[in-house]
Amino acid sequence: MRKKKKADRQARERRRDSRISEEDKVLIELLTNGRPPADKTIINALTKDVSPGGVRLLTNMLLPVNTLLKMEIVLSRRRRVVHAMGMVRWAHSMYEEEMFEIGIEFTQISPDDKMLLLEHTYKKRG
Repeated sequence: MRKKKKADRQARERRRDSRISEEDKVLIELLTNGRPPADKTIINALTKDVSPGGVRLLTNMLLPVNTLLKMEIVLSRRRRVVHAMGMVRWAHSMYEEEMFEIGIEFTQISPDDKMLLLEHTYKKRG
């Protein structure tokens, strides 16, 4: 247990951006070579935490590391939608392979959406 706490603390220290814990709806579209495939795959998810650099999601589908995806994150408290592309950086199973926690780093996000996330993250913490 102590090793896990230490690893969690070290991971937080490596993060570049401040994060906030909240549940927001996310629509995920899987991409192939940076484009949507002919048979579009849309996945519903919830954020566990959000930062200007990425999100931690909870979903019922395992997404392999290095999967490229497009996201719409509904910031319900702000009534705004953030559009971003991201890459799966880590994933692990929860609840006996029925739910998965997934870490996604943004690879493309508009300056306006990044600013919205910065304001949202820091205003929420204060």
